[in-house]
Amino acid sequence: MYDLNNISSYLNTNIIGKSIIQYDNLNSTFVKAKNIFATCPDGTVVLSEDQSECILRFGNEWVCMPDENIYLSIILKSVNNNYLLPLIDAAGCNSIVKSIWDLYKINCKIKWPNDILINGNKLASLKSDIAGKGAGIILSLNINVNMEEKIESLKSTSLKIEKNEDIERELLIGTILNNFENHYNEVISTGKALDLVDSYNKNLLFYNEEVGVVKRGRKTVRRVLVKNIDSEGWLVVINEKGEEEILSPGEMIIQYEET
Repeated sequence: MYDLNNISSYLNTNIIGKSIIQYDNLNSTFVKAKNIFATCPDGTVVLSEDQSECILRFGNEWVCMPDENIYLSIILKSVNNNYLLPLIDAAGCNSIVKSIWDLYKINCKIKWPNDILINGNKLASLKSDIAGKGAGIILSLNINVNMEEKIESLKSTSLKIEKNEDIERELLIGTILNNFENHYNEVISTGKALDLVDSYNKNLLFYNEEVGVVKRGRKTVRRVLVKNIDSEGWLVVINEKGEEEILSPGEMIIQYEET
């Protein structure tokens, strides 16, 4: 189990992580956070050593390793608009990338909208959704930390594999939560988060490269050029007509095979 006193000692937040609840095993921290949303203060963090049913965005499943990785969800009550979900995702992604660079000098890339990769291998994935009958948002983070072997079929890696040493999970959690609160404050105060977006775009995978996109329920794949995310967290691309187009993760599947 986590040493919660250790995590608290690394925090310099006002809201995020001031209340932490941990479990040995859950179906998922995301579901648990939604179930206890009404009774918990803003910024509550739900931790678990293992998850048996970690379902990500669009039904994809995250393979969990007990006692090795980080599985946590954050209850956010200062945002209650699903229009801000892309920026909450961006805040989570950028917090992970910045924390890993600051602590371990490992360069990660963000695969929009919600995956973190190292050299093409998946390290982390996020999920966010409205909770509490629209009263707030749950952000869930799943990070491979001390997993010892790559899962080749899933193209997954871990910080331990990349750094070749054990990683202190409490330090990483504390650092991520500190960085997240900084981004979160910008989102709730401005609704645009220009500093967050600028930092995110510097870590965007396939910047200025072509990817395939297909509308959900369709089969036709279009080629587009990735530019950046905009001030609201949507992906900006140049389409086959040479026109700027804004993509929504809820409408489009992004195929990131390199050309």
